[in-house]
Amino acid sequence: MKIAIPASAPDLGARVENRLGTASYLPVIDMEDLSVEALAGPSAAAGPGAGIEAVSTVTDRGARVILAGFVSPRVALALEKHGIAVITPVDGRVMDVIETYRRGALPGMTEASRHKDVQMAALHGPRLLPAFRKAARQFFILIPVLIGVLLLVGLFRGFVSRNLLLTIFSGNVFRDTLWGACIWSMLSGNPVNSYVVAETLLRMGLSLFGATSLMLTWVNVGLLKLPAEMSALGARFAITRTIAAFLMAIGVSILTVILAGGQVQ
Repeated sequence: MKIAIPASAPDLGARVENRLGTASYLPVIDMEDLSVEALAGPSAAAGPGAGIEAVSTVTDRGARVILAGFVSPRVALALEKHGIAVITPVDGRVMDVIETYRRGALPGMTEASRHKDVQMAALHGPRLLPAFRKAARQFFILIPVLIGVLLLVGLFRGFVSRNLLLTIFSGNVFRDTLWGACIWSMLSGNPVNSYVVAETLLRMGLSLFGATSLMLTWVNVGLLKLPAEMSALGARFAITRTIAAFLMAIGVSILTVILAGGQVQ
């Protein structure tokens, strides 16, 4: 079983941070061998969707328990409905919190939180072989992602001509940013894919404004994941967050390129 804890650093000696959405790091700890997958906290561009981004990040990595200083009751209830336990409040070093959790002594823990595999981990302690197995699994998980990136780049080069691209993105700062935000909001993916696609389109003549709005909306808006977000957190919250992320992406895209030395046309 895996647990996630917002932390100030990517190791077990770090301090537990109060909220998932503002944490510097999101370590996901495998309780079987105490191996740590150190994930970066939400990006600054996530804005009001930082908490959702953090929850999505750790659950995608298999975390079934979240230990934090604070999680809003509504989010906690939605997560627990989907089989993810939330235990608050916790404080101190990550390692100390883990040990307290393994003993079943954290405030707010119920009998359902005291999983058998946690107790087994406490009895047997860290084991080297499971750690190697986990590392191998992570490597093989990355292979489809890399293949997907290569295929995605090939599709763009094969089906999106330079003339078509320049017809839509003419170089005007506001038009390019708006078109980019609208088009890429309909898709969804991880940041690595957005970087590769943006770099490919830049080589084909896309402006920096269009590429920046691509990266921001691809990751932070993503209409493809809206139904799942509505199911977990409610339609009103999900739609409000999506609209806010879309509008902020436009402003941040323009500001980023201008501050980086881009030209406004």
